[in-house]
Amino acid sequence: MFYPSVNKSNCRRAFRSTLSAVAFVFAVSLPIASATADPYSGQTTLLGDPLRAPDFPKEYLEKLELDLAIAQAAFEVAHDREDSYIWLGRRYGYLGRNAEAIDVFTRGLAKFPNSYKLHRFRGRHRARNRDFDGAIADYKAGLSKMEGIADSFEPDGAPNAIGLTISTYRSNLHYYLGQTSFATGDYQQMIDQLELSTQSPIALPIRDHEVAVVFWQYIAMKKLGLDKQAAKHLATIPQRLDLIENHFYHRAVKVLQGRIPASEVLENGDSLAKFALGMKLEFEGERARAKNILRDIVKQNALGYWPAEVELIRMESD
Repeated sequence: MFYPSVNKSNCRRAFRSTLSAVAFVFAVSLPIASATADPYSGQTTLLGDPLRAPDFPKEYLEKLELDLAIAQAAFEVAHDREDSYIWLGRRYGYLGRNAEAIDVFTRGLAKFPNSYKLHRFRGRHRARNRDFDGAIADYKAGLSKMEGIADSFEPDGAPNAIGLTISTYRSNLHYYLGQTSFATGDYQQMIDQLELSTQSPIALPIRDHEVAVVFWQYIAMKKLGLDKQAAKHLATIPQRLDLIENHFYHRAVKVLQGRIPASEVLENGDSLAKFALGMKLEFEGERARAKNILRDIVKQNALGYWPAEVELIRMESD
């Protein structure tokens, strides 16, 4: 995970001043989703491992908590706005508090039942909370409610290095519907929806989205036994790309291509690169090694890693 640099003293001053500013608001009305002492208590991965609080750097955690406090204050003074529900839920999500995020989005949908935006974000957090069928239903509902509506850029909650928004609501609904279909084993839907995610009329001269799409489509094609098509598809991604933010996906694609040695991935790789290595080994018939890598990914992540969890369960049932 990428942690943006934060000025420690400025962050602390801003955090204290903001908490003081919103204290009156909190005193007047209760938060929409009250925090528990341990918001991860009782939650587990698909394998039964207990979830725990992410080990964020202190300065970054303070920034996330500041953002949540601001979103809560904005909600309290403007609870009749769709955006208030969106940002409060997203801010819970950035802290890994997915159940609370889902609660916010669900309440928002009760008030704004035609909101494709709330469906998009609730779907994402349902997937992270391992409610895959619910997530897929949300994405499909969001796409249905977007019919006849022009696509638009989706604001970033964690801006990239150059502050450029590079995704849209419709493309994200298609993309996450495709990605989440990995969990349900609907590999054709993965391929189709990921392809649709590349067809937004809002185009940018970048390949960030393409590397993520190719990564998941390759896996889906291999699952369907389309080995030649999968290899040809994977080869469309060159070793060098000028990307804005999807460097992790580019690295993962290079793992699948065999451009990065397994030893380097295991020693220095992020979770996505290791997941790519696990899938590569599985496709090559080295199931025991693949299982060990996937298990390690789940154990090493405080909130688990649902793609690895799904694949492990699938491998165990074969």
